[in-house]
Amino acid sequence: MEEHSLAAKILLCFLGGLLGMASAGFCAHFGYRSADRLPGESHWPECVFCLRPFKFIEILPLFGWILRRPAFSCPCGRRNGLWAQPAAEISGFVLGVAAAALAGWSWKMIPLCLGLGTLPAIALVDLFFGLIPDGLNLFLGLCGLSWLILSGENFYLGLVTSAGLLAFSLFLAIAYSKWRGREVLGLGDVKLFTAAGLWIPVTLVPWFMFASGFLGSLFGFAWRRFGGGKEFPFAPAICAALAGIVFFSLI
Repeated sequence: MEEHSLAAKILLCFLGGLLGMASAGFCAHFGYRSADRLPGESHWPECVFCLRPFKFIEILPLFGWILRRPAFSCPCGRRNGLWAQPAAEISGFVLGVAAAALAGWSWKMIPLCLGLGTLPAIALVDLFFGLIPDGLNLFLGLCGLSWLILSGENFYLGLVTSAGLLAFSLFLAIAYSKWRGREVLGLGDVKLFTAAGLWIPVTLVPWFMFASGFLGSLFGFAWRRFGGGKEFPFAPAICAALAGIVFFSLI
């Protein structure tokens, strides 16, 4: 009986990982395209080297890159060693497995794993393009709303937390940036903070802000140390802090 229970738990953890990987994979593909797309162009992902639209099999998580010859290449084969897409999908898988292992399986795990899978995609798109597509922030927010409803959390308190982070991040993006004479926070980061508020218990908001700032400082130091320039993408720090807070709340 215990063996069946253990096998079922492993299977459900694997299912959580697949949800996280699928979310990370599709969000990364469409996020890269949204960040690189010119007005009037198709939203469908395409190869940035030969501009050929991807086939559906080429954007499928795992199969989209592991079946290529050589692996870790673009579909047209013009460039090898591409790591961003595999990194997003593997990170999404790990986050989904961890969430399912900590919280057990229920219907609320679907938006939870999907939302966690969005985080590595957001971080990587901001890292490469310096912006966060609105579609990814919207998807993260919708997953957060669904998680609030299915988990029985206080829905209105979640909205208040989201509105509070919106107001605070807008202050940083507009007033504080003007006072400092440089952009402290972009509007994409403001929207990301707003979506993140739907995931964070109000008592953990100060910890989330501290973790975001601390990780942002570390990442900014490393970014400048290795020649990344004066301005650095803040989304990786926000996403890492949000994932940490979500897992802490699950525990």
